[in-house]
Amino acid sequence: MPAILSEAELLARAEALRIPHLPAAAAPDWKDWYHFVLLDVRSGWRAIANVNLGGGGDDAELQFTLVVHAPGEPARLHGCSRAIAWRPGMVQLRPLAIRADEVALHFDGQQFSLRIAPQGVALALDLQARPAAAPLLVTEGSPFGSGFIGWALVPRLAASGRLAVGDAEVEIDAGWFCYQDHNFGRFAWGDDFGWEWIVAHATAADGVELTVVVDLRSDRRHRAGGLPYLFVLAGSQLRKVFLGPAVRLQWAWSAAAELPPRLPGAMATLLADRPVRRPRAVTLEAADERDRIALEIEVADYLEVVAPANRGPGLTRIGEASGPATIRLQLGDQRREGRGLAYAEYTR
Repeated sequence: MPAILSEAELLARAEALRIPHLPAAAAPDWKDWYHFVLLDVRSGWRAIANVNLGGGGDDAELQFTLVVHAPGEPARLHGCSRAIAWRPGMVQLRPLAIRADEVALHFDGQQFSLRIAPQGVALALDLQARPAAAPLLVTEGSPFGSGFIGWALVPRLAASGRLAVGDAEVEIDAGWFCYQDHNFGRFAWGDDFGWEWIVAHATAADGVELTVVVDLRSDRRHRAGGLPYLFVLAGSQLRKVFLGPAVRLQWAWSAAAELPPRLPGAMATLLADRPVRRPRAVTLEAADERDRIALEIEVADYLEVVAPANRGPGLTRIGEASGPATIRLQLGDQRREGRGLAYAEYTR
């Protein structure tokens, strides 16, 4: 029988860096990326941040992205994405530490610390977060494009810190929802793959917080898919998992194509003549003989993060959609409904 891991052991395995910590030892198609989502239903603030390591040798890079939606009249969407040459000394395996002038990520087995402060941009995140739900190690070597991918997540964290955009600054406190995941693998951007991913959070009328996380992998045209996963949490407890045909995910697209905001800037310039239809709404349904869930996302903001291949002409565009969300959940005879916020990704 396989060994049963404690929660601490599972968390350590989920967050362990898979890429060699020295750039000279990494292959060109290696990728590890740490991903954080922040949502404040009270104010409407939302943010998404990534810290990535990719490639090897002279092409090895440390990359980061920070996108912030600052509510107001008018609402503002701010973002920055940069790549830094990855040099020896920037990465430590245990405890995990990734650091450069504009970005630093640490995880000591109990707490994440993330700082992103790009120079010359009025945008900054200073985050401390502790896991507040059991980690989930979903896959470690699933076929993906020309290689494989792994995915682990901590669906809820207790967070504190600050988020600054221009002359506005907001405190991250216990009222914020925080999510973290770790993706890792070996494949080339631009391969024949695609994915659709959602994280949504809402509070029901009885005060119970509902969290939904969805992962659906497919081919590049989103026609041939793998096994979709849908995780449902009530509070910090995983209450339901829907798999495969039980999950139905649909995107509604605009009739006309337009140029979306794109990051980083150099890639946006290369794709300046490539408009796309943007998502207007995302709907999700899942049901079995006892339980069911429905999720509706109204897309308020949309942008693309362009991931170019380390070598060669390939690229993948990761569409980031966010906005208000409604979750309707029935577990047995118990029904709950909540209104909140969500992020959803769709690759092209």
